[in-house]
Amino acid sequence: MARRGILSWLRNSRGASAVEFAIVAPIFLIMMFGIVEFGRAFWIKSTLQFAVEEAGRYSLVYTSKTTAEIQAYAEGKLPASLSAATVTAAEETTGADEFMSITATFEFNSIVPLLKIPVITLQAKSRVPIDLD
Repeated sequence: MARRGILSWLRNSRGASAVEFAIVAPIFLIMMFGIVEFGRAFWIKSTLQFAVEEAGRYSLVYTSKTTAEIQAYAEGKLPASLSAATVTAAEETTGADEFMSITATFEFNSIVPLLKIPVITLQAKSRVPIDLD
């Protein structure tokens, strides 16, 4: 009699869906949050690149602007959510050629602490000639 009760309990499939969900749900959620974090990092990198490229174009058109003005222009192209980004502009000389080099960096932190993503430094660079003689 006891053996029959144990066998019927082992064959019972009630609650199997809940157990399967408990196994699959954490993996699915981590994948979904990872996709969101990757998309966020890609958006920040693209925004930084856009800002430095616009500043490079600005320095080509307005050749009398100082590096501080070009740096301020690039910072103005960044949204308020990236106010922690560091933008630098510097004149460089390579041989007889002069260039304006604009760089933006941002420390990317995950908004989902469960993923344990380390701090990643995102960087964008633009380099344009300033002496077109």
